[in-house]
Amino acid sequence: MSEKALLLQGEIIVFTGSREPEEAVHLAQSLGAETLYVPLVTTEVRQLDKPDLSGYDWLIFTSRTSAQAFCQLDENVTAKIAAVGDQTAAVLQQHGYTVDFIPRVFSADHFIQEFPVVSGKVNCLFIKGNLAKNTIASMHMQVDEWTVYDTVLDLNNAKKLANLKNVTILFASPSAVSAYRQAGGDWSDIRTAAIGHVTKQAIEANGGTVDFTPKKYTYLEVINEIAKGSLPK
Repeated sequence: MSEKALLLQGEIIVFTGSREPEEAVHLAQSLGAETLYVPLVTTEVRQLDKPDLSGYDWLIFTSRTSAQAFCQLDENVTAKIAAVGDQTAAVLQQHGYTVDFIPRVFSADHFIQEFPVVSGKVNCLFIKGNLAKNTIASMHMQVDEWTVYDTVLDLNNAKKLANLKNVTILFASPSAVSAYRQAGGDWSDIRTAAIGHVTKQAIEANGGTVDFTPKKYTYLEVINEIAKGSLPK
């Protein structure tokens, strides 16, 4: 076995998102890590009484879950589509939609900075979860919101996670941080990884420190970042 394959030997990495990222899990295991999946949030798709989509110039998605919920409708759309993140875009593309804009940094605040400059009256529809922040809606154009799923904190799993020590916990959203803290989780005897600067800010606001934050906000990149941190000094 190569030296690279042993970089994470002895490490326990805990994934906490609403889905288990199979590629990243496989990568971590191939580098010698033990992996656990302890989801701190679950998502529930709402009954989708859709608005009239014909009146919108842009449809905006900031999560895989919102994209998946929308794709269940199998709608023909004339609006342009914006997606935050490669994974969100991939869901839409797999269902035959063309994604016209993806920000370089996968977060809502960078989205509003990079969103194409447009002239005249532009109507946007933000397709979102119930806990999405109002960042997108604050843009200086008409932005309607359509909530297609609810995020639910899994406090039972959070209590299990709060009892673990000597592990690296991957937090992918502020909601996961909130669940962990509500269940009594603290920051002693663990390492933390944050996907996205908003999640990092949530950890720090709750008294924690962040050991790993990848420049590109994906699960694969956070595993690579953890592996880099294990290289001999």
